[in-house]
Amino acid sequence: MTIEAVRWLFGGMATLRNYDLDGLRGLAAFSVAVGHCASVAGGIGPALRMTVATVPDATLQDAIFRFLHIVFHADAAVIVFFVLSGLVLSRSLRRKDDGFVPYIVRRAFRLIPVAAASALIIGFLTPSSTWSQIFGAAILYDTSLNGVLWTLQIEVWGSLWVFAAVTARRLHPALFVAFLATTFAVSYFDNRPVPLFMSAFALGAIVDDLPAAATNRIIALLGLAALMTADFLLGPGFAMRCWQMAGAFCVVAYVARHSIWVTTNPVAHFLGRISYPFYLLHLAGALIIVKLGVRSLDLDPYALFAVYSLSSISIAIGLAWLTHAIVEVPGMVIGEKARRMIAAPRPEPVAA
Repeated sequence: MTIEAVRWLFGGMATLRNYDLDGLRGLAAFSVAVGHCASVAGGIGPALRMTVATVPDATLQDAIFRFLHIVFHADAAVIVFFVLSGLVLSRSLRRKDDGFVPYIVRRAFRLIPVAAASALIIGFLTPSSTWSQIFGAAILYDTSLNGVLWTLQIEVWGSLWVFAAVTARRLHPALFVAFLATTFAVSYFDNRPVPLFMSAFALGAIVDDLPAAATNRIIALLGLAALMTADFLLGPGFAMRCWQMAGAFCVVAYVARHSIWVTTNPVAHFLGRISYPFYLLHLAGALIIVKLGVRSLDLDPYALFAVYSLSSISIAIGLAWLTHAIVEVPGMVIGEKARRMIAAPRPEPVAA
């Protein structure tokens, strides 16, 4: 590993990062992992799909696991990821835009190496996996090996959207506003995942345009409540997604400008640093625990949730840290070097 990689690994380039946003990303990834553990222990039926209208028919166990799904809301965490990406990528491009090709090269080195490493690990742990699945997962094409990869497919489209949006802003503010309006309109009329969630990236892209008064604690708390309870109060559908995206927007906007203990503590920062490999590899921790026979133990659902969560997430964190150090950091360094090489201006010929 190069000296530059070591600097990345141990906190270099700190001035270019907002570690509160990293902490928020880490907590969101942790919520996804715990939420999936709750699905394993408590089922994916009434406990996951319960709404305020179905509460009277719920069992106590379903209600408890539904509460866990609200506190550790995997679906809501994904929306936070999208809004965060809209903000962070927009900031990066506004600070320095070397053109489309360098941007794509850097994003590819950011996403693909960890995806490839996680595909190999999960493929090894899944006896029925095929090399076609592993290769497809490595390039973010096939989600059959690791279901969470659908969000990375959205991330790829979102990355393209952000470049187009920043380019439109640079050309003329009115063009940027028109691009935003078109994005929201398309999301309204087409609720498929890609067009719908581009609105989350759009919200992230305008976080820095908000006045300071719009990012106070009250609005952030209301946004958090909307984010976490939208599906419980409204049930599935377009309205629920709108409330989730609005809630995530309020939370991200607040954290982008204010330091709070929840996102500034060392645990959140550590989780933020390994959030991407941890997000992709928490399934690997679960597969290892299944192979060790934890699910075959005679445990009640609450004990199973505790044991399954603690053991699988601990293993996943270890795998994620190793992947971060061995794959993710060198990949980012190589990607940055490749970007600089591609973006470097050619020397002008010397006059004879």
